[in-house]
Amino acid sequence: MQKLPRPLTLFATVMLLAAFGGVVYAETPAATAGPAMRDGSHDFDFEMGKWKMHNRRLPKKFVGSHDWVEFDSHSEAHPMPGVIGNEDVYRTDYFAKGFVGLTFRLYNPKTGLWRIYWVDSMSQPGEMGTSVVGKFTGNVGVFEGPDTYDGKPIVVRYTWTVNPKGSPITAHFEQAFSADGGKTWEPNFTNDLTRDED
Repeated sequence: MQKLPRPLTLFATVMLLAAFGGVVYAETPAATAGPAMRDGSHDFDFEMGKWKMHNRRLPKKFVGSHDWVEFDSHSEAHPMPGVIGNEDVYRTDYFAKGFVGLTFRLYNPKTGLWRIYWVDSMSQPGEMGTSVVGKFTGNVGVFEGPDTYDGKPIVVRYTWTVNPKGSPITAHFEQAFSADGGKTWEPNFTNDLTRDED
């Protein structure tokens, strides 16, 4: 007569159920899915409306210059239809002929990244500049992309800081260039935004 197996002890039963439970849990899609992507489509909502800006510009780049010039400007930003992004118009009388710049920011909900384009009336009239790409982490957004300066390849970086701690300004913008693939950076343009009440 064949011997029947002995009943499982309580400990063995618990361990067996835990093992099978672990396998079932590990194969559940919800358990293997990564974290949900953050919706960054409203990251630039802070910039909508009219602004006064104090600017600092470094005319001579990549020569170790510290001779910054300062001037004021105005901008006005609006959302684009369909929640695809936003745009702003930048104006200043600092340059002899006046200066107008346009920024177009497009948001990709599949990647969670912004692509930012710039065009202006002086340096590249009639042509859209190359774009920078990036996102916000907390109140800081970093956006980078390839470009050229004086005929040589560089990397451009835009850094936005919203509501800088201990500062009365609403936001701070900085543009920096790198001639060594991003190992070192030279800031060459900044502006500080305060609300234009006019």
